[in-house]
Amino acid sequence: MKKQYDFEYGSSEAFASFEVDTEIFTEKEAQSFLNFFVWSYDKEENPIDEAMRKYAISVIECATFEDWNTRGVIDEFNNKEGYYKVDGSEGITLKYVERYEFEEENLTIKVKEVQS
Repeated sequence: MKKQYDFEYGSSEAFASFEVDTEIFTEKEAQSFLNFFVWSYDKEENPIDEAMRKYAISVIECATFEDWNTRGVIDEFNNKEGYYKVDGSEGITLKYVERYEFEEENLTIKVKEVQS
């Protein structure tokens, strides 16, 4: 069975979309992925759902900090230790990722004098 996972960070500040073939990327593979990184996750939830949350954060971070588009992120994750490929060959297809845009006007500044 194939499932689409869409993740939105904040109020449409970043976005990731995946298609997952659960006959290839099974609960066993998802659990193996979660165990590899010793991540904190909800053990009561479906391991595939939890793994995809981790993938979403990871691809958004990669797109943001490396300034890559979807293709660049796919290429990076196809060689990233501990991750299953996201080109569809291992059951996970990254359909789209939109990086987080930092806006200077959203930065709050507080300045105070410091006595020596």
